[in-house]
Amino acid sequence: MLGPTEVRVRDETFCVERPLERALLVRLALARGHGVPDETLAADLWGEGQVDKPTERLRVLIYRLRKALGAHAGAVHRAPNGYALRGRLADLLAVENELLAIRAARRSGESGGIARAAAAALAQWRGPAFADVRETPYGAAEAARLESLHLDLLTDRLEAELALGTIAVSEVDQLARRNPLNERLVGLSVVALYRAGRQAEALARVADLRRELADQLGIDPSPASLELELRLLRQDPSLLARDVRPAEDTGTSMIGRGAEVTALLDRLRQPAVVTLTGGPGVGKTRLAREVANLVAHPGRPVVWLDLSRLARGDAVLPSLAAATRSDGAGADLLALCVSRLAGALLVLDGAEHVLDPVADLLAAIAEQGDRVSVLVTSQRPVRVSAEEVRPVGPLSRADAIRLFQERCEVGSDDDAELVDTICTAVDRYPLAIELAAGLTRTLTVQQIAQRIEYRLRLLVGGARSAGGRHSSLRTAIDWSCALLDPLGQALLHRVAVFAGGFTLEAAEEVVCGNEPQLEAADVAPLLADLYDRSLVTITVEPDGHRFGLLQSIRDYALEGLVADGNEMDIRRRHADWCAALAARTERYGGGDHELLVGELSQEEANLRSAVQWSLETPGEAYRVLGIVAPAWWYWWGHGRLVVEARDWLHRALEIEEEAPPRDRAVALRATASLTRNSGDAVGALALGERALAIFRSLGDDRGCVSTLVGLCISNLVLAKFETALELAYNATELAEFLDEPRLVGTAINVTGGALRGLGRLAEAEERLQTAVDLWERTDDRRALAGTLGNLGLVYQRTGDLDRSRERLRDALHLYREIDLAEGIIDIVELVAGLEVAAGRHWSALRLLTVAGTQRIRLGVPLIIADELEARDLVEETARSALGADADAVIAASRDDSLTALADELLDSLTG
Repeated sequence: MLGPTEVRVRDETFCVERPLERALLVRLALARGHGVPDETLAADLWGEGQVDKPTERLRVLIYRLRKALGAHAGAVHRAPNGYALRGRLADLLAVENELLAIRAARRSGESGGIARAAAAALAQWRGPAFADVRETPYGAAEAARLESLHLDLLTDRLEAELALGTIAVSEVDQLARRNPLNERLVGLSVVALYRAGRQAEALARVADLRRELADQLGIDPSPASLELELRLLRQDPSLLARDVRPAEDTGTSMIGRGAEVTALLDRLRQPAVVTLTGGPGVGKTRLAREVANLVAHPGRPVVWLDLSRLARGDAVLPSLAAATRSDGAGADLLALCVSRLAGALLVLDGAEHVLDPVADLLAAIAEQGDRVSVLVTSQRPVRVSAEEVRPVGPLSRADAIRLFQERCEVGSDDDAELVDTICTAVDRYPLAIELAAGLTRTLTVQQIAQRIEYRLRLLVGGARSAGGRHSSLRTAIDWSCALLDPLGQALLHRVAVFAGGFTLEAAEEVVCGNEPQLEAADVAPLLADLYDRSLVTITVEPDGHRFGLLQSIRDYALEGLVADGNEMDIRRRHADWCAALAARTERYGGGDHELLVGELSQEEANLRSAVQWSLETPGEAYRVLGIVAPAWWYWWGHGRLVVEARDWLHRALEIEEEAPPRDRAVALRATASLTRNSGDAVGALALGERALAIFRSLGDDRGCVSTLVGLCISNLVLAKFETALELAYNATELAEFLDEPRLVGTAINVTGGALRGLGRLAEAEERLQTAVDLWERTDDRRALAGTLGNLGLVYQRTGDLDRSRERLRDALHLYREIDLAEGIIDIVELVAGLEVAAGRHWSALRLLTVAGTQRIRLGVPLIIADELEARDLVEETARSALGADADAVIAASRDDSLTALADELLDSLTG
């Protein structure tokens, strides 16, 4: 991508002609094999909220890309969290490897190694980076980042060549002239000029640097540059030595902000009011300072006003007067200040606590100062006409890692994962990343990663600047939260109980009451204010807005909740809210099944948080029963969580022996299901018998039916088919007495499974078909898909392969609709039986390999005895037929996408 896009597969090179497909391919490659969520892909390709139905548009685009890739279409696949690509950006990886070599050579003082590695990295550029995808939002940002990297590499090479005595003076001098405020480059050119006998030019270059820094930023050169100037004046003989190092980078490099800097420079060439907003520590001031540093026209005045130092709003105008050297009073003074700003860039840094006088100033500039550009940094917009608000967000994953590594020069691949853990834990905010990197003076990266959850206590002792705002993560957040009124502070503290985000309705239900008194009507406007101040985040989702807190803010707010004395009440209401959600989802599998799965997935972090708090708080463990048991099917359908959910219930049942009998019975039944699915059918039987005894003592027939069905399934796992059939008959009889179609269908389905296990296939077919008819009437797609799969296996055993194919096709279609991975795996394995019957042993083993791999990854083992026997027979037959080729088939199929395979099967089964 360091030039026009070039796609290579081994020795084959080809082009993806259509720009959008090409941009999609590159974006997936940037993810380095990880899935990219649909909403992220859509925003990166078209812009945030710029297309209707982005998921559908992406499907079409993915189809076109796969078609363009031809025989290599399988490289694009569906991962659990989005689309992914099996491929790599070869030139970028080569550059990253050379960067590691540069760091290693720098640590050992090998200038030759630095020069060689930098030159090798620069050789990867074939033209402008991302040249043919720059029109996309992500392309522009990546291009700017790589342009900045290119300049850094040029500087590394020139610095090494200076130390070796091989530098081309004209090259470094021209580069320094194009970047007159880059002290590192200017220092290189100064030393190169001096060594070439051009002392007067070297001194003039230092004088130019001093003037540019003073005029544009109002600052002096760094101590290193000042020392270099003094050595020039003294004609220090050490300047002629080849091991002299010029002034180091002053730390103004803007990793990950290249696109924002470029956009701001373009906009501020003309009169404008631009406000940078963002949370504490995101880097608003640093970005503003970089922009001021690079204002396009040489000699253009820059006036920097640090408002964070002002205690009162009435000090804004006097401060501006001092900065512009204006004398006067009242309106005359304001007018004079504005007139003196003509043609300048005015930077108002830290305006959030003096917004009213800043608004007045901006209004006066709008009326009188048609040649003034204003750049404001503030936690919230000023809200004046013509204001352009530009939120400053966290760094990307790659840029966050790069910033950490640059600040502490950690460069090994072994550390990269730990660095990513650290950066993610601090929300990829530059201030926190740099504070964490600074800890490497005394701690290892591993030690920091192990302790980063204590981020507020750990990240202290940074460089003091701007009134000490940036001396620690806590002081940065203190500054922001101190500006809130009591109700705003109370709301921020209380919503911190939510993990993974929350809706407005959830907040209204959980945070109201207590002192200071919050009413439901207060929540929406207060959340809007917190969002304006960048203290909460908003994610736009199809069903509405979702609010959230960055981890650092949440930690801080939770401390405030404890200090307020309201933690127990708010935690209890949060747990009650989670229990109410679980209760709403107890009836799963119907027409709203996808919605239920989506809601539980969205709130999984909240559910887990409430469970952990309940288990750890004396007297609250009973709440776990109401949170986990009703939604047991959700944890069961997400196999990796089965054991965890089972253990939650076990612990709660042991602690809360005095819980209401029905609550205990429901929890025991759910625990039995989770225990069975985690591989312990005998333990599941014992739990189920305990649940059944309680339901019978309560006269709860409905509870008895559900428990009898569970006991039947446990016996099917243990191949006790006669016992299973008797339990199934009992469940069916009781369900029919209750006249509840869903219970009847469930009981009939397991009856069919027991009959199938006994080899009574005609009876099994009859029962299962009855269940199918019932599911179709009640619109229970999940149950219908499961019964169709059972029928498909019955038809395979009777030799009716055409009907088996029809049933499995319909089941697979339903599972794809509700996106249930476990169900898809079941059907894929059953289709493998059809492939063996047709003599397609390679295809059968491929299907079993993909399904088996996914079972392990998701933690959803096949447990029904006769189904397990059928699968093993199909695999044995396929392996025997393939012989020595079987291992190659397995190796080639292990990483295939399950969803892509399912779509492929749907096409073939339909045909």
